[in-house]
Amino acid sequence: MRIKFSGVTKIFKPDIVAVKDVDLDIAKGEFVYIVGTTGSGKSTLLRLITREALPTRGSITVGSVNLRRMRAGDIPYYRRDVGMVAQDFKLIPHLTVFENVAFVMEAMSVPPKMVEYRAASVIEQVGLWRRRFMRPPQLSGGEQQRVAIARALANSPSLFIADEPTGNLDFRTSEEIVKILLAINAAGVTVVMTTHNQYLVDSYRQRVVELASGRVVRDEHAGRYADDDA
Repeated sequence: MRIKFSGVTKIFKPDIVAVKDVDLDIAKGEFVYIVGTTGSGKSTLLRLITREALPTRGSITVGSVNLRRMRAGDIPYYRRDVGMVAQDFKLIPHLTVFENVAFVMEAMSVPPKMVEYRAASVIEQVGLWRRRFMRPPQLSGGEQQRVAIARALANSPSLFIADEPTGNLDFRTSEEIVKILLAINAAGVTVVMTTHNQYLVDSYRQRVVELASGRVVRDEHAGRYADDDA
């Protein structure tokens, strides 16, 4: 899905300016890294895309949907087409890998046969088929993040949002997670990922959008984590 920010500012009470005057156009099928120091506005930008927050000024469209005009009752349907993962995996510890992935679809009343097929498909996609009957406490951090990705893929989203997905993972595992996200992107899904990991951004070159004090200060295709001219 295409994402378009037009003059977007987000101010949290009493007067915290998290995002300011952002104009950003992400094409359908792009992979974009959002980088910047802590407090630069990265997570707020993602929360605006997922409709967890509304802009104070400006407009945001995702696909054909104007998020500012969206009715509250339509938000759950919109989010079905948006996969989301973060550095805290939010898995249900007493459920197996398969059950964690299936749970999301079951909550949406997806037919049982489709639940079984889709859960099996995405678990295999992230390389966890042999772990499908294990529970989160039995898995490594990287494996838990793969489960979270599989769960987010269960509804075949057109947009995938990853907020610091490698933040708690070691070097090699972080690479594996990014490769999975790149494979998702290669299938036509728009991927937006926030990260502090310079090695990953510099190694797997994609578009880089840098924020500072809530503003876009750099937008570079096939960019590096840091501005070469800085």
